[in-house]
Amino acid sequence: MSTAQLPPQPSESDRGASRGEGLPTPGSTTYYERPLLKTPHWEGEVVLYLFLGGIMGGSGLLAMIADDRPEREADLARSARYVSMVLAAVCPLVLITHLGRPERFLNMLRIAKFKSVMSMGVWGLITFSIPSTVAAAGQLSRDGILPKWIAALAPRSITNILQGLIGGFMAGYTGVLLSATAIPLWGVGKRHIPALSLCSGFAGACAVNAAILALTGTDRTRHKLERLEFIASTAEYVMLEMFRRHAGSIGDPMYTGARGQKLRTFTQFTGILGPAVLGLLPFGGKTKTLLASALTLAGGYVLRETFIEAGKASAKDPRAASRQPE
Repeated sequence: MSTAQLPPQPSESDRGASRGEGLPTPGSTTYYERPLLKTPHWEGEVVLYLFLGGIMGGSGLLAMIADDRPEREADLARSARYVSMVLAAVCPLVLITHLGRPERFLNMLRIAKFKSVMSMGVWGLITFSIPSTVAAAGQLSRDGILPKWIAALAPRSITNILQGLIGGFMAGYTGVLLSATAIPLWGVGKRHIPALSLCSGFAGACAVNAAILALTGTDRTRHKLERLEFIASTAEYVMLEMFRRHAGSIGDPMYTGARGQKLRTFTQFTGILGPAVLGLLPFGGKTKTLLASALTLAGGYVLRETFIEAGKASAKDPRAASRQPE
């Protein structure tokens, strides 16, 4: 004898759904509005590390291209070597401060991972410190501060080339460290951010060494540095505009709102256009150089700060994170 099968009865959740219960209400946050990525917890130490690392690498490039002959750019070569050595000692300390414990820095040196940007950066920092220290020791020997025999152990031809090559890598690496991530703003800038970091780092190195020469060196070399700084800063400005067009809406956290206004004011106008205008003035002398250097350095710092803070805002945008990489 067959029995009639009753139709399935709706569950309590089905009844609630039919009445509209459990559905998102206007203004509520749904799954699709939740961030897909974890926001980086990078603060001022990372900004300072990227800023000083760019100047350090740019000074290594200056040490390589400067002419050591006294009638040429010997004062620039001396300044660049000392700046490179000091920053090669300071940057690891800043990085250790960010990591929290010194042993974390040492653990990063256990192996060298060629596919890891962070591992290559740490090893690049350590590798750069070797020729920069040797070059500075040789310079101290030639300046009569250390024994003369030390200069014979530090051939300038080799240390200059190593400083320049590794310095160029370190100046660009500060941008590669950001762009080799899943953060939308940084990822979309994988071709622009390293170039921006290199240009800004070299301009910052020119600014630091020009300020030193304004206090200790000759006007001829200082004027050459100002021209180099103008070229690097112009390239930086062009790259910023190219990146703005390339990034599109993903670049909004960097180029719009209060953060975008700060970038335009302190980096593009005050930090890049300001020193260029000062350079056209027929008066000012060393005071003008010191002011232009300060503006360039402030603009470079704000650029790194904008990279970090805009990247954090970009990570919170689920629509930007869900786009396929180029």
